[in-house]
Amino acid sequence: MSSQEVLSEEVEVKTPTPQDAWAEHVRKAVRKFLKTAVVVDNDPGLSGVRDAQPQVAAVEQAGDSGMDDNSYVLEEPENALPVSGESRKVLDIRKISDTFSYHGMACAFVLPEDSDENEQAIKERVVRAAKTADILVLDWQLRPRSSRLTLELLREIAESDYSENGRMRLICIYTGETLDDHIFNQTRDQLTVHGVVFEQAPGIEGFPYIAKSKSSLVVLANKDEIDAELLPVRLIDLFAELANGLIPAFALAAVGAVRKNTHHMLTRFSGGLDSAYVANRLITDPPGDVAELMRELLIAECDNAIGLDSVADDYLEPDVISMWLNLREVRSIQAGEQLTIDRVSINSMLANGVTESGFRLLDGNQKPFPEKHRHKVTQSLVRTDAEAYSSENEFSRLAAFRREAFGDSTAVLSDSWRPSLTTGTLLKQTGADGFSKYFLCFTPACDAIRINKERPFVFMEGRESSKPYSLVVKGQDGRSVGLYFDKTYPQVATFTFLSDDTQRVRADKIEDGGGSTFIFRSVGAGAGAASRTSTSALRLMGSGVPCWIP
Repeated sequence: MSSQEVLSEEVEVKTPTPQDAWAEHVRKAVRKFLKTAVVVDNDPGLSGVRDAQPQVAAVEQAGDSGMDDNSYVLEEPENALPVSGESRKVLDIRKISDTFSYHGMACAFVLPEDSDENEQAIKERVVRAAKTADILVLDWQLRPRSSRLTLELLREIAESDYSENGRMRLICIYTGETLDDHIFNQTRDQLTVHGVVFEQAPGIEGFPYIAKSKSSLVVLANKDEIDAELLPVRLIDLFAELANGLIPAFALAAVGAVRKNTHHMLTRFSGGLDSAYVANRLITDPPGDVAELMRELLIAECDNAIGLDSVADDYLEPDVISMWLNLREVRSIQAGEQLTIDRVSINSMLANGVTESGFRLLDGNQKPFPEKHRHKVTQSLVRTDAEAYSSENEFSRLAAFRREAFGDSTAVLSDSWRPSLTTGTLLKQTGADGFSKYFLCFTPACDAIRINKERPFVFMEGRESSKPYSLVVKGQDGRSVGLYFDKTYPQVATFTFLSDDTQRVRADKIEDGGGSTFIFRSVGAGAGAASRTSTSALRLMGSGVPCWIP
């Protein structure tokens, strides 16, 4: 074939499907995030190192050898041959480590010896190492022909993750055993603690057994079917199942940007600042304000890292939303007499935005969009109205509260930590009749510090309401509760509190049947809805700064 013919020959170019484009987008976020892997195996090996020859024993055999009175034959030990159905393939730690490193991940190994009888120490090492692991690889039999230790480790890891209010991770059981339902079901059972459920997910090539919880993934892989050199990249791609969403991908990329810039951020907080910090603390009243300033400065550095990495631009802008929409079926929903919310109107809103009067269609026509119908946009993007309701409530809680007493934002707390009362703090008061009231603090944050005597705090009073409601909070029983605050004719209450030595109002930590909670104790109530009592115990429900506070 001539060069001219080669140039003129049509070359078929494969256009990525919407599914392919989205999968690559999510994988990009995953690669930004993943940093650590831990591998646990009791039978490791090294590529390039000649396998050790089986030890042999000299066994005396009667008879004349022609050399002396006794003769000997070489006999292999009992465990030299593989048991039927059992793989003798060992984990190649050099290959798996090199591949993880190539993809920017640090790989640590915990390699318990069969001769080590201190199983408690082994479990402690593994659980400690697992706390930092994004990907955890475990051998199924960490004891000869026994999975008992692995199962115990899975349970302890699950308990540890639950104590931290959940953890995003991928756990892979990497074994030479033939994969079957028995191994899979035992693995899922050990990870199912405190209501956390691992539901079976469709298998994919190389991973016939997959189960997924709200934040974690567990898979089985066979050492003979997936080589150690290929396992890391397969697991990295599989991790994308945990980030398969617009917001999850954004969150992973954002945390990845902070992780990437951590060491640079630390250089900004050098020892050269020590004397200036101490001096400012000594001359500031109250001194704790300077510590709060340092916390805010560190948070600002995290924000800088996310901004400099263009995370919002790459993961939240219209082009990415369009990719997300291309994978969904938008429901057509009537929003008043003049508007149907469908893919055309969604695209128009995405391109032109929405104003008080409505929005402009792509063809130039103006469409009115009354505020009372705008919640229907969420309904058009999901399969059921119940799913829309759940999504809106979760978004409301995320936007309204930095911390929740009983919600997902609760993390591991120091025993000495106590929340302070400030703008946006939500409190609950339950009367003797069992009726509950909710109080949202809108005293300015600047008036919540430097308190050296009794100080009144002003609250807007709300009530439970399924419709309408202003915000959503999660109760101690895990139920989402809608709260209604009348902004037009607000009910206002005033409670008076005393500060502690930090010159702030702090809550007391108490233990009850539902675990640890925090109580703010007022020393009196002024005019308003709460004036019927002279003292009050108000339970913390959340803390944040809702944007609609008057």
